[in-house]
Amino acid sequence: MAMVEQNISGVKLEKIRQKANRKTKFMYRMPKVVFIVCLLLSMLKPRNIGLFLIFTSGEGIDIGTIAIGIIMILGEIMLAFCMAALAFAIYMLIFWKKTYNLFNDNYKNKYALLKIREVPGFSDLKYAAKQGLTFQELSNVKLLPGSAKSFFVSQDYFEGIYYTVRFRSSSVETYETNNSSLAVFEGQVIVFSSFHEFKISETAIQIFPKKQYSKMKGMTFNEKVETENETFNNMFSVFAQDGHNAFYILTPKVLEDIIEFAKILNNNIYIVFIDKYMYIGCEQMRNPFNAVVDIPVEEQSKNIVMATDIIQKARDILIHIENK
Repeated sequence: MAMVEQNISGVKLEKIRQKANRKTKFMYRMPKVVFIVCLLLSMLKPRNIGLFLIFTSGEGIDIGTIAIGIIMILGEIMLAFCMAALAFAIYMLIFWKKTYNLFNDNYKNKYALLKIREVPGFSDLKYAAKQGLTFQELSNVKLLPGSAKSFFVSQDYFEGIYYTVRFRSSSVETYETNNSSLAVFEGQVIVFSSFHEFKISETAIQIFPKKQYSKMKGMTFNEKVETENETFNNMFSVFAQDGHNAFYILTPKVLEDIIEFAKILNNNIYIVFIDKYMYIGCEQMRNPFNAVVDIPVEEQSKNIVMATDIIQKARDILIHIENK
């Protein structure tokens, strides 16, 4: 685990970033060099030299010799490629990752709360880089695709109050159970502790992009709901435990608000109303807390404010649920 300094200076952090940047550049250049060197060394093998002499002399060449030559060449190329990939993996895991984690962890420790506190309206803030929302909580409300705890990652948890409304948020990734490298959801999840001063959703209402229905298959509530807003119906699928409650919460104004909010994220949002809580999953939103190595620290620290942008927009747009 990287050593996190409680009061690391900006100058020292910038030096760590530059070191991580140099290692990153080397990491991507090295495989190309290894690949070329391996190919050059393969040309010096006696069997390859012999094959080269046969081809250049033109004697004893037939289809079988040509086929063998092609197979040997392809084999040497594949071997060089594998050696380059192995070198990349070893360097990344042993050398690069340690340096990047040192930079990333100290970057978060220094700037996460500092930058969020600069945004008007936020108070009572807490941040924990290694914590997140739990799989059990999000699974219970059926907010996101992905039904296996072992293929669920959540980190960069922060909570607080934004203009009297309490929230919790973290980055979340879920993966295919048969392919741990294929993410089915990647983004930020926000939980508002109250979406209306007087109104609660007695049963759960689930809203997700219509184009993502295949991802949510088998995870929806029992009753499909069609609203009176055709634009909304074309964009989203709505499922509820009780259809009457869905119409009580999803007033015409709320449907319009959700449409406008969805446009900010190219319609890639998942929403669940349950009790007094509102869960929002914002898909394909880059984790704003993760540091990058090729941008100066002071400049990229402004990206952390991105984590507050969606919270502000969600609160401002979706919090105004009307009483009927």
